[in-house]
Amino acid sequence: IRTATDWLDYYGVEVVDGIATLFKAVDDDWSTDNARSRGITYAPGSTPEAADWDGGKRECGGGLHFVPRPSLGLRFNDQGPKTRFVACPIALAEIIVHPNPQYPFKVKARRIAAPIYEVDRRGQPVNGHP
Repeated sequence: IRTATDWLDYYGVEVVDGIATLFKAVDDDWSTDNARSRGITYAPGSTPEAADWDGGKRECGGGLHFVPRPSLGLRFNDQGPKTRFVACPIALAEIIVHPNPQYPFKVKARRIAAPIYEVDRRGQPVNGHP
């Protein structure tokens, strides 16, 4: 898998109008240890952007990271029962697949394309969102 389209097809992620909805597991404050240290939050309604964007050079760091299903996010943020999950709309053109991944189920992008919303671990919207 070398392209974003191939990665999305492999994981069964639908693209609608050039946007794929990917996921992230976050803490109760809508952030993670890595994001918090960079002042990034994934609060519902927000559209964060990575100030440290590296253009996709590194697999880890240098951008915002996402998985195709909420539960896969627990691999990177398993803070126990208080973990929340968010859906992150990402522009297909901005999804980077690392060419030699240690974590093949993770991609990254520079920014979120539309407001984030909370989901459960199966990806179903919480509180009537979106």
